[in-house]
Amino acid sequence: MAEFQIGTSLEGMELLTALTVPITVTPIASFEPYADYATLASGRRMGLGAPVATWTFPVLEIDERDQLREFCTGASATVYIRTAGNDNDDAYANYQAVMHWPDAEERPAGLRHDFVVRFTHLVEQEEVS
Repeated sequence: MAEFQIGTSLEGMELLTALTVPITVTPIASFEPYADYATLASGRRMGLGAPVATWTFPVLEIDERDQLREFCTGASATVYIRTAGNDNDDAYANYQAVMHWPDAEERPAGLRHDFVVRFTHLVEQEEVS
């Protein structure tokens, strides 16, 4: 079962399905261990910057979209998330992150399609007991 969570504090994170307006669609998640890559003179690649994650929602109801908007009222905001990494589909971790709101949204009546939320500057956090 997916463990995607979000909150304004580590202790305040909630499952997407347990938010005031539950987000019932599980996002398709991607995780990059580095923000960018550089090719060195030796031909080897070096990772640069902090990890980046994205959550892609195939479709969101407008009230679900508005629920996510409460965490990011501007172009970006600092949030806490629990998301999957690359090592194992069942391996989730907690991160402090900068949440970036999409620049444009596809707007069919009352829905948002292929809604992508990007999280940058991920810093892994210790588990909350």
